[in-house]
Amino acid sequence: MMAVTAVGAAGAIAAGGSVPALAATTSGVRYNQSLGTAVAGPDGTECAAIVMSAAASAGSPAYASAMVTNTLTNACTSWLQNSVNDGAWTDVSPKQSLPAGQGLNNYPWYKTANYYAGPGTRIRACIQPASVTRAICTGPVSLAASTAAPASDATSVYYARNGETANISAGPGVCSAYLSSSTMAKAAASQVNMVLHGIEMTCTGWLESSADSGKTWEQATPTYSAFPNIEWAFSSAVADGTGELARACVQGTAAKVCTAPW
Repeated sequence: MMAVTAVGAAGAIAAGGSVPALAATTSGVRYNQSLGTAVAGPDGTECAAIVMSAAASAGSPAYASAMVTNTLTNACTSWLQNSVNDGAWTDVSPKQSLPAGQGLNNYPWYKTANYYAGPGTRIRACIQPASVTRAICTGPVSLAASTAAPASDATSVYYARNGETANISAGPGVCSAYLSSSTMAKAAASQVNMVLHGIEMTCTGWLESSADSGKTWEQATPTYSAFPNIEWAFSSAVADGTGELARACVQGTAAKVCTAPW
């Protein structure tokens, strides 16, 4: 699927040492992206929405969200709809407009909040580029019953800094962690988060920060996990204003690998 290819794009990496001793592994928030994708755009650029189920490790919550990316040269709007008991499709999430893409290295993206998609309710993601008069929607998704509640981990608009991506691989598996920034250029109020993406490989990832131009690094978020059935984790945001540096780190069974700092 085209959106997965874009998110997994390779970039410059910088090797690091082992996981910090004080790092406590958490389950993180994980999603499976295999539910459906809507894509619009010419070859090479696109607006795409990937419908994601809540993580199995959290008890299979019957909720779904969407991750939306835009590398088009014009804006793209996306939102979620639901249908209850085979009724009409109704908008359930706010419509979020992503600005024009900054190329495959720094495209804007966001993830919606979670919405119920269990028995009796179907959910789908819709996208509408500014140059298109009608919305394009994914197929409907309905999940198994569950009483588990998903975490509230929606993100606002961030820019995927795929020039700052760390990748590890083992056999057919690959795991990537990339840095995302709330502003394109460094500013006093800039924030960053990490997106961790595992395909057929178990790995962990976290953000590190430096206040001395990269001479020393400290772990800035919990350690998030991705498991081998195409899963994603979205870290909490970390302040990364002027005078600060941040990087995303990923580890499998060997030493950690970190992105270039930003």
